[in-house]
Amino acid sequence: MPKVVACIIARTVSQRLPLKVLRDINEGTSMIDFLIQRVKGCSAIDKVYICTSRESVDDIFEDIAKRNNVQIYRGSSDAVIERMIEVGEIEQADIVLRITGDNPFSSIEYVSRQIEFLLQEKLDYVRLVDVPIGAAVEVIKFESLKDCYAKMDPAISEYLMLFLFEPKQYNCGIVKPFENDFSYLSVTVDTPEDLIRAKNIARLCDKQNLLIDIISLLIDESKNEFFPKKAIQAGGKIKYPYGEEITFEQFSNDMQRRKENSKIVRLYE
Repeated sequence: MPKVVACIIARTVSQRLPLKVLRDINEGTSMIDFLIQRVKGCSAIDKVYICTSRESVDDIFEDIAKRNNVQIYRGSSDAVIERMIEVGEIEQADIVLRITGDNPFSSIEYVSRQIEFLLQEKLDYVRLVDVPIGAAVEVIKFESLKDCYAKMDPAISEYLMLFLFEPKQYNCGIVKPFENDFSYLSVTVDTPEDLIRAKNIARLCDKQNLLIDIISLLIDESKNEFFPKKAIQAGGKIKYPYGEEITFEQFSNDMQRRKENSKIVRLYE
């Protein structure tokens, strides 16, 4: 069986919401603790690592890793992929998962299916599509991750998805859980308003926090008072490498091209 290692990318530094991953999301549980426990619940994952920096501001993750009984790797503050590769080498991983610490509702329930799809079709990269921003876990063949890193500028490694989810370069697969497109919604946490939304999701959803239930909450108009900011605005900007910003519409068009050239499995059929 292939060895699967989950890398939770987390730092305390954030411009718009400082210390966001340390903020409580549910009954005294921080966002990072909440996410770690969800990731640990996936039987397809062999090891869980917090991947953070060597900087003193991130020392607190040592305690977080210890109390959650997971591993920690500390590396460059800039080269995110470098941290993942070091973890993969240490664990002799076949597959690595990229999960970011500010996405507490990452859809862990689909990880097993993503791994199965990657192995069956001999793919390099698999992600969910047409799901809310912040819901997709990236499943990556470790050898392909190393190949990608060798070809890209380490300074922009936070944009890994744009380089690996590129059917012109890699064998990509997409998993579409729902017939409808919910990519206009967001469950990531980047601002104070996002944190309010996340707290309300955690409070109103059941303990499993399944994506289908979260989406049902967000699209339920009777719950609008709890989710003042739940959708990406049409004129909203998406950050791209080297300081470039594009509109959400441009981003959607770019993603559509990538999806159309990837292998697909539809879970609703």
